[in-house]
Amino acid sequence: MLEAIAIYIAAGLLAGFVSGLFGVGGAFTMTPALIIALPLQGVLDSQVMHLTAGTALAVMATTSIYVAVLRFRVGDLHLPLMFRFVPFIVAGAVGGSLVGDALPGIVLKIIFIGFVGLAIVRGIFQRQAATVEGGGDFSAINGPSLWTHGTLTGVTGALLGPGPAVIISPYLRAARYPMPVIAATCSALAGLLGFAAAGGYVFGGFNETGLPALSLGYLYLPAFAGLAIGALAGSPFGIRASHKVADKLLHRAFIGYLAFILVVTLTQLR
Repeated sequence: MLEAIAIYIAAGLLAGFVSGLFGVGGAFTMTPALIIALPLQGVLDSQVMHLTAGTALAVMATTSIYVAVLRFRVGDLHLPLMFRFVPFIVAGAVGGSLVGDALPGIVLKIIFIGFVGLAIVRGIFQRQAATVEGGGDFSAINGPSLWTHGTLTGVTGALLGPGPAVIISPYLRAARYPMPVIAATCSALAGLLGFAAAGGYVFGGFNETGLPALSLGYLYLPAFAGLAIGALAGSPFGIRASHKVADKLLHRAFIGYLAFILVVTLTQLR
């Protein structure tokens, strides 16, 4: 148990830092940690990915709301931009979490790996327009592209826990938004997504047998506590760093972060 708690707190610190830095919600960081630590506590392999998703989403909600508040205070959060995505993300998250309960754990793990790989390729080859200082092309965030990106963010976030940044960040970059504004928007949306999707996993796991003690559906409370403590402590440092790093370098660091998570997750594929 002590080894698992140490993993949770360390992963929480890193998740909080990258959540503040990129607006990713931190679930990508927490997922490999949970995949490693839950079997150490005797959790069945068939339940690891479901508990991982439910717990990571709950922590993502807590951390992202905190980061969004801090971002709002420094002027990064553009509320009209954020609210445009809300109805589509909520609808996708609720549907995705209910589908996720019916999928085998190995399927979720393979989808997770494929999704991270796709995000890396998209980030590397995306043609980036020059960002606008303090803003972007708000009129471009509309129509079918908005509906598609919002709904897909909700569905994949509920299934895999990646957070909105993986899909929405490239979309907003194409609309010439700078990284601090993108991180603020994605953090606020990640809080909403995590809350809606985690609720789905809690509900979906109520009738599941063989879950570890101190579980609330597919939410494992000891892991939630350790990860949340670390994440809340690490978030402010990520926000400060995001204002000191050049925009282009910050985008490259985001791609590197995704590559790191991909490698770690591949080592745990079984």
